[in-house]
Amino acid sequence: TDLTMFGYYIRNNTGIGFRSFASGLLFGVGTIAVLVFNGLFIGAVAGHLQAIGFGQTFWPFVIGHSAFELNAIVLSGAAGLMLGHSLLAPGRLTRRHSLQRGARAALELVWGAALMFLVAAGIEAFWSPQPGIPPAMKYAFGAFCWLFVAAYFLFAGRRRGA
Repeated sequence: TDLTMFGYYIRNNTGIGFRSFASGLLFGVGTIAVLVFNGLFIGAVAGHLQAIGFGQTFWPFVIGHSAFELNAIVLSGAAGLMLGHSLLAPGRLTRRHSLQRGARAALELVWGAALMFLVAAGIEAFWSPQPGIPPAMKYAFGAFCWLFVAAYFLFAGRRRGA
């Protein structure tokens, strides 16, 4: 059912996000490895499906939720790199205190990523697989999602006149 898939997507996508974040404890190297692997994997799957003629079903399926899912993975990776940086360059702090400080800052990104994973899972489970929605509408919705995420990152939290 769509609800079962919603749960699956939450578990799968947050798992990728958690690995991206937590592997930052390996001085950031783990985060880089997770991000590179996932980027290559997603690219290989997309390229393969396009090459064998399934692009017309693949792209409309992923366009809607990809804005939230891919950016959530990037945020999770950024949070992991913050952990790695706090261990590699603690400055005048002990590594432990630097990690504590870095983790507090990184958790803000992780909470944002968690919300984005939730939105992505909802779209992926309840909107993307619907055969009655024309591809053009899915592309339009996907464009809206990408513009929304871009606008949020560009303008959220800014004060007028700043």
